[in-house]
Amino acid sequence: MKKIVYGIVLVILFAIAGGTYYVFTNLNSLVEAAIEKYGSEATQTSVLVDGVNIDLTSGAGAISGLTVANPEGFTMPYAFSLGEIRTGIDLQSLQEEPYIIDEIAVLAPQVFVEINEANKTNLNELKKNLTAGSAATTQDKKSQPAAKGSTDEPRLIIRRVIFADGTIQARVAALKDKEYTLKLPGMDMSNLGGNKGATATELASEILKRLTDRASEIIKKDIIDAELNKLKDKAQVMVDEEKAKLKAQADAKQEEEKQKAKDKLKNMFSQ
Repeated sequence: MKKIVYGIVLVILFAIAGGTYYVFTNLNSLVEAAIEKYGSEATQTSVLVDGVNIDLTSGAGAISGLTVANPEGFTMPYAFSLGEIRTGIDLQSLQEEPYIIDEIAVLAPQVFVEINEANKTNLNELKKNLTAGSAATTQDKKSQPAAKGSTDEPRLIIRRVIFADGTIQARVAALKDKEYTLKLPGMDMSNLGGNKGATATELASEILKRLTDRASEIIKKDIIDAELNKLKDKAQVMVDEEKAKLKAQADAKQEEEKQKAKDKLKNMFSQ
């Protein structure tokens, strides 16, 4: 399963892009509204934020309580719930592209993985929503004449992205809705965008790939492989028990035949 958390990445980048765009207004409520509006449009689910705090003097920002709801067809309330996102923006870089984000630190992220009765995974469906939305936006841009003064998607450099103290909550319908709580190992990514920078979409794809690979390893090792090993162990016990049963029956049959032979010989000599 090489699909994990496109939503979390894109929403974070929406948050940063929103923070950069509105930073000069110093209106945290506008940033919050932008994250919820564009995040919800991108994921086609409800994106909510508890609060935003941007410090213009230091270029630092904090986003708390950001949640991304699950797509339709899943029972868990969220696909992601982020405790806190801290950002550091290089204010000097805002004079020209590529804009530089010194650091994005995602603290205590929760990733909710759900495989429903139709064998669909919520994060895969969320990714489809994001892909569909991106394609629609691209098509709209192609079909409409460029507005005066409009520019292409700005290029960004992210010097460092950190995910710390995360957890994965998983539920699998095929396993009688069994729930799992797994640790999401910390991740530290650096120099995203290279020297020339990359668009938010390109950066999201890169971060997505790394996160999905890591999450896939965890899900495979701690859930899929673990459950398969349990089934193998259970099957082996049943095989061993059946072998022991057959051996006991064979031994009993052999003893019975031996006893019959002894009885026959005894009768022969007694005549």
